[in-house]
Order: sequence, then structure tokens, then C-alpha cells
Amino acid sequence: MDNISLIPKERKESGLPRFVSFKAPKLEFSPSAKIGLILILVVALTYSGFYVWKIALNKKITNLNSELQQTTGQRDAALESRLQNLNIVLEVFKTVLDDHHYWTLFFKTLEERTLNTITFKSFDGDDTASTVIMDGSAPSYGVLAKQVKIFEDTPGIASAYVSSIALSETGRVNFNIKITFSKEVIRKK
Repeated sequence: MDNISLIPKERKESGLPRFVSFKAPKLEFSPSAKIGLILILVVALTYSGFYVWKIALNKKITNLNSELQQTTGQRDAALESRLQNLNIVLEVFKTVLDDHHYWTLFFKTLEERTLNTITFKSFDGDDTASTVIMDGSAPSYGVLAKQVKIFEDTPGIASAYVSSIALSETGRVNFNIKITFSKEVIRKK
């Protein structure tokens, strides 16, 4: 008869029973699977980096928006409007000053370069053409010629043209002189 026993026979092997094993299963991946896993890992790290960056940017936007709200609350709109209007007015005055002509500078040059015996009776100035037309009188033709030469040699005066020369009843020489000057003569530097 067979020996039926529910107690297992002792084994001669020492240690734990056969069904218990502490060795991990050996996993081997193909090269394409390894590259795929590396790509998945890189994508996951990149995505998580972008996610963290997005959170940081959102916090920064929130902080900047709150600062903007605080700064906007501190603004004085009436003062800003007045300053803007003042800026416009200052630009207009700057334009006026830049385009201002100082005829006194020309008169100073005219006074310094005119002979004592020459007199002028009328003055017509045109700053766009840079000319001055004056009627005058001189004691003689020689003095008039000398005066024209002085004007021609004066810095800032381009030309001096004399016309309508006539002898007056008093013996003086009446003339009309047209002086062309550079624009710098009537502008401040």
C-alpha cells in the first residue's frame, strides 16, 4: 500500500521551499525600446519644466497686475492732463523761438558798418528772401561807393546792390540799396 501522508517529505535541500525565489525577473530591452523610453522621459521632463515655468510666469503676472493696479490708483489724471497741455504749449513756444528773427542783430551790424555821413530814410526787410531794401542819401558818389564796398566786405552780407542813384536838390546823392544777407545775421546762435 501506498503511504499517504499529508506531511511532506523532508527535503534534503537546505533553505526555503522551492516556490519562493528572491531573484528578480530579468528584463531586457531592445535598442529601439531604450531610445523610446529615453524620449518619453525627455518629453515628460520637458513638459513638467514648462508646467513649472507656466506656474512661475502666472505668479509673476499676478504680482505685476497687482502692482499696476496700485500704481494706477495713485495716478493724478488731472495733473497728467495739465502736464500734457503744458508740453504742447512749450512745443509751440519752442517753435516760435526757433523761428524768431532778431532784426536788432541786423541793425547792430548796419549801425557798425554805416559811414557817419550816410543817412537812411526807409527800411523794408524780407526775411524769407534774406533782403533789406533801404532808401538813403550820401554826401557824394565817392562816399556812396565806399559804403557799398564796406557792405560787400562785411561778414554775413552776401551782396549790396545800389539802384535809383540821383542827385537831390540839396546836393546829396539819393540812392536805393538792396542788401542780401545770410539768415544767421537775424538769428541768435
